[in-house]
Amino acid sequence: KATVSVLYWTPNKMFTLLVCSDMFGAKVNLEITFSAVPTIGELTRRIETVCTQEMHSIRPAGAALPPDGIKVSRLQIYDDVQLKWIDLISTQQLHEYDQIYVFQAQTPWQIDTQQDLPAPRPPTAGNAVASTIPPPQGLAPARGNPATPVPYQYTQGTLSERANLAPDDKARISFDELDIGRKSFLEYGDLEKAFRERGLDFSSNTVGELFYKADLNRDGKITYDEWANWGLIYPNTLDCLYFRGRNSEEENAIQHQIQQSYERVNQCQSRDAQLKRELDDLEAANRGLEEEISRLRERAAEAAEKKQVLDPEERELIEEEVKMERQHDQMRISKARFQEVSDRFNRGAVAKGSPRRARETTGY
Repeated sequence: KATVSVLYWTPNKMFTLLVCSDMFGAKVNLEITFSAVPTIGELTRRIETVCTQEMHSIRPAGAALPPDGIKVSRLQIYDDVQLKWIDLISTQQLHEYDQIYVFQAQTPWQIDTQQDLPAPRPPTAGNAVASTIPPPQGLAPARGNPATPVPYQYTQGTLSERANLAPDDKARISFDELDIGRKSFLEYGDLEKAFRERGLDFSSNTVGELFYKADLNRDGKITYDEWANWGLIYPNTLDCLYFRGRNSEEENAIQHQIQQSYERVNQCQSRDAQLKRELDDLEAANRGLEEEISRLRERAAEAAEKKQVLDPEERELIEEEVKMERQHDQMRISKARFQEVSDRFNRGAVAKGSPRRARETTGY
């Protein structure tokens, strides 16, 4: 048997498969890359070629090799929707990191074994035999957003400067790093997040399988003892989580810059909130002033209206005053006329020789 997980193809991106094959009584899970989504025939031939090369690379001393190499008799793919294995008969079934099982013909050199699927790794000889299949025309990309797999060469100084410690120490360090909330246990989301951040873009089915293997008492939580036992079953995967767990100096510098940016954002937000409060206070003060101005305008209008309305007694007094002044004017006019007439009369009497008028006129 052999299993394959498939990455969907996008332009200028390698299409990666994970191939698990029975070799010398054990299962080997390999990463195989294509330049585009292969047909079923191309997929089958590539699996046979790479797996046969892998058998030659890992052949134990004295072990016999099949004369014709590995031959695929049937392919099955794990359907994440139906949650079961189905026959792989069409390229359209291939999605990124879907799990495919490859059945081999039973031969003296090949006997299927019932074992759990191991963590995937690159072929020992590498992926030098790349497919030259041209990109299919009109094939729509499938689901997922994968990252290009990185070969798992977990030695001291690889990917980080961590020392190559004992498995128990690796298990303890990786467990503490994955237990972000210091819960003293790991949940499914912790494991899924760790795989994703460390470049292990497993399908949801594979993540569930790995979590199931670790959760021995089936309580939905992984304790440290369960994790340490899981690390013995999947040592390469544990190494991946351990060596990729520590940030490089560049990553630490970037994280520091991010933290500083967050702090500046918080400061700006605090300042913005303060300015908004001050603006609200100013707007409230403006509203108060506008209300005061409105009240004063109302009072001014009332005062102006009152000036236009006179009391009856005041109106009568003013009218009498005006009437008296008119009478005074008439009296002054009458007096002036009287004086004018009197002067003319006196002048006429003097001219006529009236002694009394003359005396009144001359003052004698």
